[in-house]
Amino acid sequence: MIAFPFAELRPGQDRIIKEAESAVKNGDKLMLHASTGMGKTAPVLYGALKAATERGSRVVFLTARHTHQNIVYDTLKKINSVSSDKTVFTGINGKRSMCLFENSVEPSVFIEFCRAVREQDMCDFYSNTFSKSKDVKAPANQALSSDISDPASIIDVSREYKVCPYEISLLNAKKSKVIVANYSHIFDQDVAPSFMAKVGIDPKNTVLIVDEAHNLHNRIMDMNSFSISTRTLERAYNEASLAGESPLARKIDGLISESRSIKTERTLDLTGVFSLSDIEIMDAVIKSSENANGYNVPAMFTVKKFASFLLKADESYLQYASMDGDRVKFNIMALDPSGYSGKMIESFASSILISGTFKPMDVFADLLGIPSAKKVIIEDDAQANNRLVINETDLTSKFSSRSHQFELIAERIDDLLENFRHNSIIFFTSYYFMESIYKLVKNRDKIIKEKPNMGRDEKSSLISELSKPRKSLFAVIGGSFSESIGIRNNMIKMIAIVGIPFEPPSVRLKALQDYYQKKFSNGFEYAQALPAMVKTMQAAGRGIRSSKDRAVVVLIDSRFDSPVFRKFLPEGVKIVNGSPIRVIDADGFN
Repeated sequence: MIAFPFAELRPGQDRIIKEAESAVKNGDKLMLHASTGMGKTAPVLYGALKAATERGSRVVFLTARHTHQNIVYDTLKKINSVSSDKTVFTGINGKRSMCLFENSVEPSVFIEFCRAVREQDMCDFYSNTFSKSKDVKAPANQALSSDISDPASIIDVSREYKVCPYEISLLNAKKSKVIVANYSHIFDQDVAPSFMAKVGIDPKNTVLIVDEAHNLHNRIMDMNSFSISTRTLERAYNEASLAGESPLARKIDGLISESRSIKTERTLDLTGVFSLSDIEIMDAVIKSSENANGYNVPAMFTVKKFASFLLKADESYLQYASMDGDRVKFNIMALDPSGYSGKMIESFASSILISGTFKPMDVFADLLGIPSAKKVIIEDDAQANNRLVINETDLTSKFSSRSHQFELIAERIDDLLENFRHNSIIFFTSYYFMESIYKLVKNRDKIIKEKPNMGRDEKSSLISELSKPRKSLFAVIGGSFSESIGIRNNMIKMIAIVGIPFEPPSVRLKALQDYYQKKFSNGFEYAQALPAMVKTMQAAGRGIRSSKDRAVVVLIDSRFDSPVFRKFLPEGVKIVNGSPIRVIDADGFN
């Protein structure tokens, strides 16, 4: 029997369990929004696993980040500790992140690199795992007999027995009830077919759970997009020339020549540059280059992948050139992967997509290609009383108004720093904006600042500094602190967000908005408002990490009160014209 891993249920968790069980039993495609801090992983996993066990189904649990996987492993271990029926599970990270073969290969070509070194018997870790006839060797069997479940333990044991961690994790997954993996293992068209075949996943008898599913659409879009630099094209030109493939070399040289006339980002049309017969020639060049260069990945492999994208590109793809320093990159971007994502989600016996930032659900359903999915919102009423959301409407960071608003924003932040008695994080939409306000603020002794590209130790040091009384962290939405940081014990009692974090104007953004306008008749909401408000609500959730935490969220921009943005906000937002301190005091949050 499978048991819930905790002695008590938090408010709302009983309903999450029932919805997860029901989805599995009825074969539903479920989109589940549950409040941040409610604790979604344990009830979803317990409910789905319980029902899946009764049906004889397996479970695949996908996360956006490796750090999120650790929560799933801990939960499964706790479920096993209190259950009479033990659940065998395996965690799998990306092939590159688990690799023990020393290399510095770019992520975009790692799969090809791995294939090449395997075929040329250059990887001892793989050779120690499988024989020439693909039988599992003794060292691999010894590794599999060890106590392994999560990637860290698999890598440690694989290093001990000198076998391939990724292949060991696949072999382990084949006999596991629950597989914890990355989005790419199911939603990357280059990875999913092979992965599912190797671990024996039959979608018709498998439950799919996707964590933090508000990220899924953008991740699939990235997986179905590709870029190539002129430097890579130049290397591929040399490879084609050395292989005696002059017609192919001339086509590549034509792209290089076109890049010389490009000085700024712009759209272009490369349709028809390559043909299907060119792909076969590229394979021959790749093989020739591999024989000459050992396990270095030929540049032609990247050109082949780029050409393959060009051959399938239709109106749902954007072709454009961008600048990479003083050089040019050619890009193919998927504007609408909803057909593929919808097909994959629908292929599973049941699918549960969970997030604390899943509103408005119809918009997410459209973007994922599952408009008919069951949509459930579970709010923790007790938690709602622990959160005060204020929209301060007399200020704005709108670009056209910024110059005369900067001083007013700095004055308002000074007011908050002087009168709010607890620690806070104040998020800005860019480092430039943050620095501009910081120079104008008087209470700098209370402020610590995020810097771009901070390392783990630097971030830990800032969080430690933030534990001191009445400190405020100035940070940037999309930086190191707006999502998935470990702020515990209700250390932060106010989150202020200054401005709306729109993506900067670009060829890509314009194409996306035009495409969504044509498809959904609301290009601005789908292309700009949605991603900006997801970032906003993720940042706003940093103050409440458990059901007992209390925090105030202050949205400093009049635009948050317009209809297109209000629909993303929780109920009961208080509109304030002027300092929010009076409302904060009156509601007992100071």
